[in-house]
Amino acid sequence: MFRPNTRLLQRSNFAIVFVLVLVIWLAIPVSSPAQPLTKVAFPYSPINSSSLPWMIAKDAKIFEKHGLDVDLVYFGASSLILQTMLSGGANYAGFAGPAIISNVLKGGDVITVAALTPLSISLLTKPTIEKGEDLRGKKIGISRLGAVPHLAIQLILDKFHVKDATILQMGGQPEAATALRRGIVDGAMVSAPLSFQLIKEGFRELVGAPEYQKLGIQFTSQGIAARRGYAAKNRDVTIRLIKGTLEGIRTMWANESLAKKILAKYSRQSDAELLDRTYKDALATVARDPTTARDGVVSMARLMAELGLAERAAVNATPAESFFDNSYLDEIKQSGFYKELWK
Repeated sequence: MFRPNTRLLQRSNFAIVFVLVLVIWLAIPVSSPAQPLTKVAFPYSPINSSSLPWMIAKDAKIFEKHGLDVDLVYFGASSLILQTMLSGGANYAGFAGPAIISNVLKGGDVITVAALTPLSISLLTKPTIEKGEDLRGKKIGISRLGAVPHLAIQLILDKFHVKDATILQMGGQPEAATALRRGIVDGAMVSAPLSFQLIKEGFRELVGAPEYQKLGIQFTSQGIAARRGYAAKNRDVTIRLIKGTLEGIRTMWANESLAKKILAKYSRQSDAELLDRTYKDALATVARDPTTARDGVVSMARLMAELGLAERAAVNATPAESFFDNSYLDEIKQSGFYKELWK
């Protein structure tokens, strides 16, 4: 009668179990440790409809999807943001307009890599001011000298041939609005939703987006700014930041309720009517394709020279491409990302 070798059988069973365990262990996918998010300081201004894409990309975790931990920090004016960038406090930011032109003309390296909105900031005045000529001898509040509101009010005063109005630096658009309410100034340069709030309170919108269009003014008032050298060395980060912004714009169009909820949070506005008007303003003004228009940059630089905000010789000697770089957006489009996003 055959008697199995118990010790050999035990060893065989052990070997079989070992092999099975090994096979199962090898079959289990090994999850690689999550890649740490790249931290990006992102100062921006102002808190309005033109900044909504970044707010959405931040709160909806779209930036995280692109591997970025973006720290949105509100600054009162683009001039302050520019100082922060030049001191090394940030390499990217949310602003555009005359501050970038002035910076480049003075040898700085902060440029535009994505252009989000054209000039649309409004001049709100006391109800007694009914026409442009009534601005003579009046006080106008702006955020900061050298910022978009400063250039805009200079354009307005020039249009109406007003030479004796006083422009007062208030620190930010909310401060300018407060000064108008308290009667410290006769007018204030503000954008939505602040402009809509002031209109609701009885103030007059003397100049808005339609008037700029009639003047043929074409330049960017909001966009993504970057230090040229840093953006080039960290091209992947730059492209991911722009992609996140593009998805923020797409989400703004696709999810109205989310967009309004985030807008309410950042603007601290709960009035449903004002939120709706601001949201619609964002849809009407924020570009789906934030490519910087060369003609717009040339127009803005020349206009600044005409208004005495930049040296004419420096403007004439500086190529338009010194102020912006569309290569990042070009690469995004060539990859098919942009087309897929809006299909």
